[in-house]
Amino acid sequence: MIIILVTVGLVLASGCAGLSQKKTSNLATSGTPGFQALSPGGNDASSLVKPWYVKAFIFNKTPKVPVRLTGIQLTFYNNGSFAGYDSCNPYIGRWKADEKRIIISQLQSPANYCSEPPGVMEQESEYFALLTNASYYQVNGEDMVMSDETGNDGLVFKQVFF
Repeated sequence: MIIILVTVGLVLASGCAGLSQKKTSNLATSGTPGFQALSPGGNDASSLVKPWYVKAFIFNKTPKVPVRLTGIQLTFYNNGSFAGYDSCNPYIGRWKADEKRIIISQLQSPANYCSEPPGVMEQESEYFALLTNASYYQVNGEDMVMSDETGNDGLVFKQVFF
């Protein structure tokens, strides 16, 4: 578990460093680096089945990087379940997706309180809210964006390679 956390932390640190430098190629965006509007074209839901880490939170189309020294990980499985670790607590749930829409349900976490690093519990609440409100997803190579029904709030993920 420690090796996974260290690996995710290192990947997260390297991924966050490039967040403000990367521009998406989708011209339908609001111009926010790293956040692309979801295209009308579709994905293959099997493209979700892999481990991901959170690169950024999106609030009102504005990116926010995760709290320093935290690594939020999410893995989708073929059987419709997912599991992850949000820097403080493990979590599990169910997912269903078609070519562009996703439904996240039955999210469960033990909700143990963590005091370090500062802000980690607020981040956990924000993450779970964004995850459960996700309605659309777009996978573009090693990146994935999930957004709510409005397209204003969401999550930016990067694929984890072990």
